[in-house]
Amino acid sequence: MNENRLLVMDDDADVGAFFGQVGEDLGFDVRVIADPDKFSSVVMEFSPTVILLDLQMPGKDGIELLRELASLDRNPKVLIASGLDSRVLTTAQELGTSMGVEVAGAFCKPIALDELEVLLVRLKSQTKIITVNHLRQAIEQGQLVVHYLPKATLKSPGRWIIEGAEALVRWEHPEYGLLYPKEFIGLAEESGLIVEVTDFVFRASMEQARVWFAKGLYMELGVNLSAQFLGDLGFPDRLLTLVRENNLDPSMLTLELTETAAMNDPSVALDILARLRVKNINVCLDDFGTGASSLTHLYRMPFSEVKLDNQFTNDMRLRADARALVEGLIYLAHKLKMRACAEGVEDEGTLEMLEAMNCDKVQGHLIGAAVRAKDLEAIVERWNTRPINQSRTAAAR
Repeated sequence: MNENRLLVMDDDADVGAFFGQVGEDLGFDVRVIADPDKFSSVVMEFSPTVILLDLQMPGKDGIELLRELASLDRNPKVLIASGLDSRVLTTAQELGTSMGVEVAGAFCKPIALDELEVLLVRLKSQTKIITVNHLRQAIEQGQLVVHYLPKATLKSPGRWIIEGAEALVRWEHPEYGLLYPKEFIGLAEESGLIVEVTDFVFRASMEQARVWFAKGLYMELGVNLSAQFLGDLGFPDRLLTLVRENNLDPSMLTLELTETAAMNDPSVALDILARLRVKNINVCLDDFGTGASSLTHLYRMPFSEVKLDNQFTNDMRLRADARALVEGLIYLAHKLKMRACAEGVEDEGTLEMLEAMNCDKVQGHLIGAAVRAKDLEAIVERWNTRPINQSRTAAAR
């Protein structure tokens, strides 16, 4: 049985046939239906791995079908399609997710062939057998690499400068190609190899920062920290030793961790985080605003920065409540003497809004994607030499 099965639910027969043909060309087994009343029975019989669902149909609409899907013993990835405006799509995505449906994306109709192909390829299942021994070999044989996601700082009205990057681990697998963290970090955490993986990221990124510094390029580093480090009282001293070995300033290093990681053993975590801050190493609370009790612990832990999750910034241009929430979180961070960083910045409009809110730092594809060190230098040069946005400069006067 093909592990990639696409169900197309669209009341327009021609559109459904087009979507189905694209799916077949990409290697999916495809079933196309136009009658919403048959949706549940086909889902149970065909057991699709991906569903392409039109929202706007006579009779039952797509929202009702999302509700039906949530009650079925199946868990496909769902792509929502509609000829309505993007705000309806955003709302439908949120509703589907709140129902427990895995909504993997949405698009406005009509859609270009190449765009649809990209969406479907992204959702194709590719079985990869990865074991602890494979990961251990990857560490030993130098298959891990670091990519750098640029981070821009607001310097003056209209002027954002890249002077930092988040170090992100990748695995250059000899069979599967480049693997991203979501495909092996869970295994690393379970096996305890996360310590060796993170140590590699620390060493590789600090050595690279030293190279950049010799070229006159000062780059702050952000590194994601596993909860396992927050139970090791010797970690702050070992990290500081590594910083000094590379002739770096401790203040150029920021450790990023989630609230869940910090709360595994709060008393020990507080000890370690406090000692990191005493050594002038920065600590960032990642995914700020998404935790169950972030506000409770925010003022108790010695964070120097908070990072706003991209689910907030993605909605800012369309929703006033999202803008109000982001502005409030930035204001709160500043009142607590912390920097605020927004991730997921994809367009100039969002960047302008964040600047008006005095957000300190930003990340996202507008600034640049995560790339190898040599490619980051070109991104920094291109971004940092671009003209200052004159309209924002004038508005600030």
